[in-house]
Amino acid sequence: KAECTASTTTCLTILTTQDASNWAKCYAPQFDLLYPWATGKVNYVSLSASTETTQLISNYQAHSVQADVATGTLAGLTPAVTAGAFQNYTSPLVPFMNYTADAYGSTWVTTNRAIVHMIYNPKVLAAQNLPTPKTWADLANPQYKGWIAFQTATSLSITTAEFYYLYTSGGNASGSWNTLMKGIAANNPIITQTAGNAEQDVISGQAAIGVATFDDYVSDLKANASVPLAFADIEPIVYTPGVVAITANTPHPNMAKLFEAFYISVPGQTGVLCTNHDPYMSSLSANL
Repeated sequence: KAECTASTTTCLTILTTQDASNWAKCYAPQFDLLYPWATGKVNYVSLSASTETTQLISNYQAHSVQADVATGTLAGLTPAVTAGAFQNYTSPLVPFMNYTADAYGSTWVTTNRAIVHMIYNPKVLAAQNLPTPKTWADLANPQYKGWIAFQTATSLSITTAEFYYLYTSGGNASGSWNTLMKGIAANNPIITQTAGNAEQDVISGQAAIGVATFDDYVSDLKANASVPLAFADIEPIVYTPGVVAITANTPHPNMAKLFEAFYISVPGQTGVLCTNHDPYMSSLSANL
């Protein structure tokens, strides 16, 4: 409360890759109920993964840290971790939350799983006489040339996670992974800045198949149950952990710690569920 007095306009700044509306819609109702003295004093800033990481690193190196907390996928935030932009802190709640050893590190705690799926538009497939994709290797099938959309791998987000997993699981024996990547490139995929943009290209019919996250898929179906969208249940199903981390030299260290504890608690995880992301708390994730 000492960091969030009546005269304070902002006592917690959160950088995130989630939609800007998620705070007011999903998190604030839970957070404000617990901490009414912080109502209206949280700055929830939505950025692309690359912009978020760049800003975290540049502010830290310039000794001008503005954000208290960052959320996003671990893959995208890893450069900021390496640069020292986060402090070594793990919420004392973690030992009570059934976290596995790989679900938190010295600077971050998993809050959700960003599950990667191959999606498709059944109407476009039928109109173009294209088969339903059955494997990730189908992204290199010439039949789909000009009909694929996915997020740029330079974002270090879901496309990166999927392609990297295919490399680590299948290896590059006899150049097989390089061949797959060259085959995908030869299909002239539509490269978007976000996974959501790629999904919209599939929904609109500009693309027939794509790579997207489960939360985007659920959100679009909830918004319109008749939307022409389906996902192919293809193994391996890969996820990249969504995490929360506290910035080094945070302006509001106690509010930052409070938020991390909130985020992994039942109220915070209920907020995660509200955003259609898969909460780390399995008792809640079953609801998706």
